[in-house]
Amino acid sequence: MMRLLIIDDEMWSREVVKKLIHFKEHDIELIGEADNGLDGLILIERLQPDIVITDMKMPGLDGLELLRKLTKFPKIKTIVMSGFDDYEYLRQAIVSKAVEYLLKPIKEEDINAAIERCLDELRVSGEKVLMSNRIFSDEQDHHSYLQLIRKLQMVIIKKQPELVNLTLEEVIKFKNIVKSTETIMKLKENLLNQLQQYLHQQNMDYTFVASNQVCNTLEEMIDQISPVFFKVLKDIRLPRQKMSSDISNIKNFIDQHYMYPISLDDVSDAFFLSKEHVSRLFRKTYNESVTQYILKKKMESAADLIRTSQLSYREIAYQLGFEDISYFYKQFKKIFGCTPGEYKDKHEISI
Repeated sequence: MMRLLIIDDEMWSREVVKKLIHFKEHDIELIGEADNGLDGLILIERLQPDIVITDMKMPGLDGLELLRKLTKFPKIKTIVMSGFDDYEYLRQAIVSKAVEYLLKPIKEEDINAAIERCLDELRVSGEKVLMSNRIFSDEQDHHSYLQLIRKLQMVIIKKQPELVNLTLEEVIKFKNIVKSTETIMKLKENLLNQLQQYLHQQNMDYTFVASNQVCNTLEEMIDQISPVFFKVLKDIRLPRQKMSSDISNIKNFIDQHYMYPISLDDVSDAFFLSKEHVSRLFRKTYNESVTQYILKKKMESAADLIRTSQLSYREIAYQLGFEDISYFYKQFKKIFGCTPGEYKDKHEISI
């Protein structure tokens, strides 16, 4: 269980923050609170919390000086709160590598999203989460690679063989990081899995063969797999004249791809129709917009994963195409009237 400390000179502000944080959901405990920076620093040195939430404008030792002193505790993650959109405060928060800078009044989804980011960084730095399919240990490199994967997935969904090589070449930017043959081969397998998973999800009766030849460079790896992607996408792409724009087919397309970050533009592109036409036709038939339907499908799937899986809320959000965890929380609450944690509690599921 992670340990949290709150520092704010206003008691009511500390009480609000405590009510907003989903302690049980995040598996964290409040180990102390202080009403000024000096007492807060003493508690930090004595209790060694994992996360510190601090106000900036406090008597005595203010938030600016506290953040400077916290640099000698590199493992502690900090969340800064302030009632002022002040450049100096923000600059110091950035210099001190604070995880988040939140303006008061604090919103429930924002503080919990910030807590989640702190926990993610703590897990990575403490090597508490090791994913078998993870290529990069550095969080920034990992996030950058996931963005590339999302681009590749959209190329696969839209069946655009002409964009395969251009997309795969983005892997070259990891050249200074990916040096061992073992990592290059792991990367190759991971990229090919994106294609294999799509064929499986769509129940397509198609088998492709990729060379097992060892790749010593990223360029060699791209040269090997690019033709495979190109051939498969070209083979499974239906000719334009055979694409039916029947509204049920459009709905089926969304049902098959909603877990990816698709939009109205992607749906209209898939059927070679204008987005205005697709939007009008879909709303007339189903009494909701394409965007609303995609979001509803995502949230229904999220609720199902919360009930039945051991995935964290961040992992669920990302699997469903959400880059912004706070946006995921906001939309989930909008549809279900409660947070993911409250939803879990209602269904008595332990994650």
